[in-house]
Amino acid sequence: MKISIVGCGNSGLIHAAKLYEKGHEVALLKTSNTNGRYFDIIKEEKCFRAKDDTIQGNGREFVVKPVLITRDVKAAIRFADVIMVTTTTSQHEFVAQLIAPFVKDGQTIILVPGYMGSLIFKKYINKDITYSEWETTAYNGRIVNSEYVRISFYNPRNAISVLPVSRTQEVVDMLSACFDNTKYTRRHILESAFHNPNMIVHPIGILFSASRIEYSNGEFWMYREAFTPSVVNVIKAFDVEKNKVLQAFDCEPLDYFEAAKWRNEEDLSIDAMTVFRSFADSSNKGPSFINHRYLNEDVPMGLGLYISVAKLVGVDTSIQEGIVALSSALLNKDLRYGARTIQYLLGKDNVTVEDIKQAIKG
Repeated sequence: MKISIVGCGNSGLIHAAKLYEKGHEVALLKTSNTNGRYFDIIKEEKCFRAKDDTIQGNGREFVVKPVLITRDVKAAIRFADVIMVTTTTSQHEFVAQLIAPFVKDGQTIILVPGYMGSLIFKKYINKDITYSEWETTAYNGRIVNSEYVRISFYNPRNAISVLPVSRTQEVVDMLSACFDNTKYTRRHILESAFHNPNMIVHPIGILFSASRIEYSNGEFWMYREAFTPSVVNVIKAFDVEKNKVLQAFDCEPLDYFEAAKWRNEEDLSIDAMTVFRSFADSSNKGPSFINHRYLNEDVPMGLGLYISVAKLVGVDTSIQEGIVALSSALLNKDLRYGARTIQYLLGKDNVTVEDIKQAIKG
């Protein structure tokens, strides 16, 4: 297949590398100035190096040669059978407007992650498009010193949702040919959004470790340090309310740590907390500052959306609203301003549960 990656940060380049390794034709579309230096290097050299340090990769190194490395939106979008958007979710509106003039009937747009962003793209793209939203990435890793892309972790199971729901099987068939682990599904894009682990652990991890992050001068390892037993209690309390919301939309309740085990571990007989601690041991250092996307993205885009839906179904949001209020205080700005809400996504104030069920069905 021909796949255009929109966003040339860690996630975009990691997935581009694995797609290229699978034999697909890959284009890279740069839409921002972040990681601009490394993009310029890639563009000049017409390739980039990847190192697969996952258990499956065993340190294998290879060179990735995209067909296109460009800022030319028209060229990248017209090239593709599949458009994979790996920017932050806060950029969905910008990206949707940017690519809309060049999108063609029959293309598939993947949002990694989603937070129900498909409904934003549908506002701007009046074409016969299939959408897929992921709750997390198929692979984790990062760009190392503007020299190469290190792939550090493989999720054995990567669940996706599809809009419209009726096209789920054809999308699974297509994406499982791209990534071996991407053959599992959620019921709909709302379920994917609320199983996004970042919505829970990113804000909680920073909020309860703010002084440690600022004091440590870059020597903070969030997944190893932040989630002590008392902080785990906060996650579990969050989970109780989240599962009530999911059940209102015909989804089975699923504990955060059980969901993490399902994504991260081949052997499902292992205790969930043991798996979580193992994942923590393999995770990267950081964040090194408070004004980070873990708050700037996941609070307004994730928690903002969650709270707006939870209130509609009558579920208590005091924990989530407390996280938003304290995160706003940490940053000295109101993260409720411009937050993603179900009212915004559906374009009206008086949203009903039935409206949401119809929208996520497609």
